[in-house]
Amino acid sequence: MIKSGWKVAATVASAALLLAASAHAVVVITGGEATGAPGATVSVGVSLTADPEIVAGTENVIGYDTTDLTIAARANGRPDCAVNPDIEKGGTAFAFQPSGCTGTACTAVKALVLALDNVDPIPNGVVMYTCQVVIAANATAGEKLLSILDAGASDPAGTAIPATGEDGRVIVGGGAADANIIVGSDSGEAGATIQIPVSLDTSTLVAGTENVIEYASPLSILARSNGRPDCAVNPDIEKGGTAFAFQPSGCTGAACTAVKALVLALDNVDPILTGVVMYTCMVGIATDAVDGEYPLTCTSPGASDPAGGALNAECTSGIVTVGGVVGPTATPTATPVIDTPTPGATSTVTATSTRTIKPTNTPGGGGGGNDDDGCAVVAPAQSSNAWMLLLPAVALLWVRRRTR
Repeated sequence: MIKSGWKVAATVASAALLLAASAHAVVVITGGEATGAPGATVSVGVSLTADPEIVAGTENVIGYDTTDLTIAARANGRPDCAVNPDIEKGGTAFAFQPSGCTGTACTAVKALVLALDNVDPIPNGVVMYTCQVVIAANATAGEKLLSILDAGASDPAGTAIPATGEDGRVIVGGGAADANIIVGSDSGEAGATIQIPVSLDTSTLVAGTENVIEYASPLSILARSNGRPDCAVNPDIEKGGTAFAFQPSGCTGAACTAVKALVLALDNVDPILTGVVMYTCMVGIATDAVDGEYPLTCTSPGASDPAGGALNAECTSGIVTVGGVVGPTATPTATPVIDTPTPGATSTVTATSTRTIKPTNTPGGGGGGNDDDGCAVVAPAQSSNAWMLLLPAVALLWVRRRTR
């Protein structure tokens, strides 16, 4: 009886403290910032600041002016947004607004960040989720707002906590990005397998890149026998840490709708030459494909310089033409002159796009990477450039090891 009384008293005391903390909590949902050229797709994160850390779930609306910006849609018509898996809020959901809208009629996205299996507090300062934002091709240069509206939060007991929103922004530049990741284009008949190159066009030193290739029926990026994407890094660029993974995380077969690629090395930060093919992926065309053009959409671009600094990156999507032979898209060949000395030895690689027909593998597969690397990619389509900051440290350790 005494023990029971203590338990009740402790529960009541904990609830009282929680309610008191909720009443005095400061909760801010903040939109992130990104920079891109007209026509580019950029990743924008939405973060949480809470003092004390007692927020178990949040909600907000991201509003945007469709004249210059739109939040991209996935193949299933839902917003191209993804929760940060590290916060373990698997019940998170996104929806375009107004309800039932499509295309340019959509002017906002509603986000609910929560879990159905836990009420753990979301860490202070964490990026809760990211969305892919498309900059209109005719967008004027300048700052474009992503309005954070209808902010709300709740504590682990389900009590509402007052919250405010701070707008995010996309800065549209008038010129080209530092790095452009280009998904190639090609053609093939129904039932064929083609090789699609992904190349780099840059005016500066780029030591590593990341991007996602999204696809939908009748296209699929094939899987190797081990279930990993049938993609391969160009050995001439010496980026042996490169990794590939199907998305969504843990998907198999037709449930996979994208492949994430990280192009980097664990033993060097040598620049990747402009115009070079960084990697290739084998794309299968369904046997019942109808003649026409189908996109290979490039999203979530990122790049880093040899010092680990994030670069302004953009993406160019590819197209697969089913029926009719139009030939592959030529990759860039012009090499801008870069005044900065090139670190390390590099070799000149001519970017080419070849069409290769081989027996069709099983499409889809589980999340994984290139057979020859030991890396795994566990992240949603949108991820930060934090991994790139490791490049200088890795290079330093490599140099020290060589000098011993």
